[in-house]
Amino acid sequence: MTAALAFQLPNIKITCRKILQQQEMFHVKHALQKNNLLLAGGRAPKKAWLKKLTASENYKIFCADKGVIYALAAGLSPALVVGDCDSTDMQAYKAAQESGARIDLHSPAKDDTDLQLLLQQLPEGNLVVTGIWGGRFDHLFSNVYSLLAFKQQRDCQVIMADDNELMVLLNADEAVVLFIDEPETVQAVSLLTLSAAACVSIDGVRWPLHNAELTQQRPYAISNLPTQNNVTCQCLSGNAGIYIRWRDDRL
Repeated sequence: MTAALAFQLPNIKITCRKILQQQEMFHVKHALQKNNLLLAGGRAPKKAWLKKLTASENYKIFCADKGVIYALAAGLSPALVVGDCDSTDMQAYKAAQESGARIDLHSPAKDDTDLQLLLQQLPEGNLVVTGIWGGRFDHLFSNVYSLLAFKQQRDCQVIMADDNELMVLLNADEAVVLFIDEPETVQAVSLLTLSAAACVSIDGVRWPLHNAELTQQRPYAISNLPTQNNVTCQCLSGNAGIYIRWRDDRL
């Protein structure tokens, strides 16, 4: 990542950049930014949220197994569907194929997950992943670290999001600014270390941190709250995720 990148999601705008660029003047150039959208088979994003997301950006669509159902329900045409068809049915695969998708069907008796197999085939570009939350913890754990490895290998931005939860993955020397439409609807802002230790800073929250060391043995930087529309987070070393959960009772 050599320039600042902006992502407009339905209830939040995200700007990512290298920390060394913070004192530089820059312009975000959407025309040069390639974004892919991956739909996994976890909790289904709300159809209205997904339609609004894809209306704001020209995403290329990719699906891991059950994610194809979410894509078709929102009127999206995937370029590629990868999976073993163990959490959906072949009719969804056939419908996607008829709309132009390439199908890569695997046996359920395999080592890699559907998401891992799909990541291996994604083209260049940043990645927004939905259908990633909810369900089993082991699936989520595998997905988070698979996506972190993908980010490190591709040197791209990875955002996990739906209408209720969001996490931006951060490598060392990366910063992110979250422009939250309605901060009063946020239930929690948390910083999670995804390496043995990470040095982080966060501002625009009730309990700011500056050059704080987080370890996996003491994950204390959770359940913070925004105090303004803009929340800024820096990962100075290690790997981290900045996580947001919105309140269930928001309008």
